[in-house]
Amino acid sequence: MKRTTLILFLLAVLFSAGSMAQSNHTLVSIGNKQYQVEEFDFIYSKNNNFSEEPKSKKEYIALFVNYKLKVHEAIAQGLDTLPSFKKEYNYYKEELAKPYLSDSKVTEKLIQEAYDRLKTEINASHILIKLPPSPTPEDTLAAYRKINAIVDKFNNGEDFNKLALQYSDDPSARKNQGKLGYFTGFMMVYPFESAAFNTPKGSISPITRTSFGYHLVQVHDKRPNRGEVLTAHIMQMFPRNASQELIAQKKAKIDSVYQLLLQGQDFAALAQQYSDDRNSAANNGQLPWFGTGRMVAEFSEPAFALDSVNNISEIVRTPYGFHIIKFLDKRGIKPLEEMREEIEDRIASDERAYQSKQVVVARLKEEYGFSKNKSLYDVIKQMVADNNVTNDEFFEHFKENENNIATMKGWELKTGDLMAELKKNRQFMQNRSTVDFDVLMQDFIGEAILKFEKTKLRDKYPEYKYLLNEYHDGLLIFDISQKEIWNKAIEDSIGIQNYFEAHKSAYFHPEKLDGILFLTNDKKELKAAKKLLQVNPEITADSLQQLYPDAKVIKNVFEKGEYQALDKQIWKIKKSEGKEITDFKYAWASGKRIPKKQKELDETRGQVIADYQNQIEKEWLAGLKAKYSPVVNAKALKYSK
Repeated sequence: MKRTTLILFLLAVLFSAGSMAQSNHTLVSIGNKQYQVEEFDFIYSKNNNFSEEPKSKKEYIALFVNYKLKVHEAIAQGLDTLPSFKKEYNYYKEELAKPYLSDSKVTEKLIQEAYDRLKTEINASHILIKLPPSPTPEDTLAAYRKINAIVDKFNNGEDFNKLALQYSDDPSARKNQGKLGYFTGFMMVYPFESAAFNTPKGSISPITRTSFGYHLVQVHDKRPNRGEVLTAHIMQMFPRNASQELIAQKKAKIDSVYQLLLQGQDFAALAQQYSDDRNSAANNGQLPWFGTGRMVAEFSEPAFALDSVNNISEIVRTPYGFHIIKFLDKRGIKPLEEMREEIEDRIASDERAYQSKQVVVARLKEEYGFSKNKSLYDVIKQMVADNNVTNDEFFEHFKENENNIATMKGWELKTGDLMAELKKNRQFMQNRSTVDFDVLMQDFIGEAILKFEKTKLRDKYPEYKYLLNEYHDGLLIFDISQKEIWNKAIEDSIGIQNYFEAHKSAYFHPEKLDGILFLTNDKKELKAAKKLLQVNPEITADSLQQLYPDAKVIKNVFEKGEYQALDKQIWKIKKSEGKEITDFKYAWASGKRIPKKQKELDETRGQVIADYQNQIEKEWLAGLKAKYSPVVNAKALKYSK
């Protein structure tokens, strides 16, 4: 059994139980631990919906008791103290908290924006004026004046790409004159992406600042996303500084391979034999799926031009060599709902996630009555910017200051706590006087408020508390079950043999029919075929199929319980769980019945081990009940929702 399978089963629906009132009605007590009917309701309403045999709440109590007994024993054995458990549990805890620490409306808006951008490809050029990692106000002003002067030159008629060649700090501009080619969403940093997507075709963007510096973006074209293409290639490779002689040799070789393709030789075989790209050659030349911006334009453009009719390109040259490209498949961009999870994950690790966090921080500040000590804040800010004050002097000055710089209900930020955090900040320690203190404090306080809110989630959101409990308990149950049940059964070869000998009658090959199944929609045809099979039972399936081409004839060894029609005709079973034949009205089977046969242990070892594990589990649970004496207060069910 896999850990992820168990956890996913336990946690199939995040908020299916909805909002629940906080109350204390004990349903089960194990030792000094009490479990409330509200938690029982949460688990019952969620997990019972996935059961093939749903149970009433009274019936489900027994499962709930067994569940908690296993958790109780796992804790008694100290499994919750293991580093591996803590690491995994803390990971799940962080993941569960995320929806509560972001604004759903902002997140949904960002998801839709990202998807809309993914549906579009933009061809653009850009000019970059770099800023150092910790720019001084003088650095910032100088860079801004420089890029503003470039805007003036463009507005006076100078060519954007020539300006990029002359002024851009992007090293690639020396070769491409600032031309980026086509790109789509998530391929650039978010502010740059927004500048490009918000700029009309044929225009330049406003001056845009990113972590790299100031940018100007000129948008040349916008088109619908072409999706992705699957290709194979045969390649003759040469380095960037290759001699003309080597390039000529490679060209001659790729020409000879191309002629072999025109003569009808197999592409896959030629790729394996002649391609210099050995990774793809081992897979018949096949490359991974790719979309816009993932391959150099010299390769991607001819690849996207191919289709199932013109499925092999002419020889193309890229900076890496010569290629013959074969079209295999194309696919468009997926619908939003199919991409939602992927987009959410990418947003979470992207600058745009900051927007959602800021909305939550603002809400929490209002909810908890955030207040800033402005006079103290201003004193600290002034000393941060003072070039005449060293770091040692700065921290010494505030060493004895224990005043609060900010407060909320249940939370305070003391000056000493702030100083401890500032000492950990590399940028602050290296270039204190150049730091934008307002931005630094906004980020620091925002993270501190979100960290504080995490400690409140259990009290504020019962569904979060119960779901977190399930993660906690599910991980422990997996570990304790592996130790006490699964591993014991697998490693106990004598026990497996003894169990099999004691339960042999449960393991056998079912009755079978070695014969023919005749399917038709013609009643007269069925009658004729039945008569023929009775007169000539040795007739082959092929012969029968030739006689009745509109029918379907299946020759096989059919098991009891495989088809409803066979169960009813051959084994006289009225209520069968076998397959229902829906494409044909009539069915008839003929052949030799094979009686059921006892299985050997090696033929059914997997099932025997599973059954033996069930026995071990029952015996173990009986021992846990005797050890812990769980008490059930069934009357608490009257408080159940």
